[in-house]
Amino acid sequence: MCQIKTNNVSYVYDKKDPNRYDALTDVNLEIKKGDLVCIVGKTGSGKSTLVQTFNALIKPTSGYTEVENFYITSDKKLLKSLLKDKSKEIKDDNKNISRLRKKVGMVFQFPEYQLFAETILKDVMFGPKNFGLEEEEAKEVAKKTLLEVGIPESYFEKSPFELSGGEKRRVAIAGILASDPDVLVLDEPTAGLDPNGKKEILNLIKKFHEKNNKTIIIVTHDMDLVLNFAKTVVVLHDAKLIEVTSAEKLFNSPNLSKYSLEIPTLFKFINLLKNGCFAGNLDDIYSFDELINRISEVKHV
Repeated sequence: MCQIKTNNVSYVYDKKDPNRYDALTDVNLEIKKGDLVCIVGKTGSGKSTLVQTFNALIKPTSGYTEVENFYITSDKKLLKSLLKDKSKEIKDDNKNISRLRKKVGMVFQFPEYQLFAETILKDVMFGPKNFGLEEEEAKEVAKKTLLEVGIPESYFEKSPFELSGGEKRRVAIAGILASDPDVLVLDEPTAGLDPNGKKEILNLIKKFHEKNNKTIIIVTHDMDLVLNFAKTVVVLHDAKLIEVTSAEKLFNSPNLSKYSLEIPTLFKFINLLKNGCFAGNLDDIYSFDELINRISEVKHV
């Protein structure tokens, strides 16, 4: 089932400026419910702009993004046409942007941008309260979510600005998860974290996906994350959608350097072994465990 669809989506920054910047050009993309998608591309390719159309933080300059029964466009005539034959309930939903933002939760690259409350607990309570829960119920949901992301109860009354980078990211994620979104969008969730921090954040996201089978969309430059995590990979280049593929196909493609994408660490090792005339077949290896087993097999032949 298609959950998010972009229809010829274009976005222009400074539209009236002669030096205008085309961030997206005629992007057509479908994301299925329950998928785990990584969106990749060099800096400035349009990744963050694209995902911000998913919850109307940005409205396409032309075309439209469709999230189930929500339609996001800056063209009022187009919106009227799209809603013309829809039910009153759908029309009413489209007038209330908060309903869309409950459905599509977004965690930004810099978590401090979305942490603002006096305490960690109050910060995570904000979303549930904003979407209609009473104070005590919102507090219980916030406590439960903070514990699930690994923030101990002894931290609940701390200021979010006293936390480390990894802890801030956990609290930012908790603040979105507490509102129980159908789609979780994360912009560079591992940026600036040490290896242990990356592992903890990715395990947290993976656990949420497996437990709830909800749609996860990750914007990232981290190709190790893509290889180990993504079911579907969306490649953007110079504001255009280039391809929708799998991690295995992408990293066996000759276009990695063309799109300014890094080679994952695993494939760097594989290339070193191939260049060193390793005797075994390495073309079907997609994890370090598989690589270690293959080396062991060849060693014992």
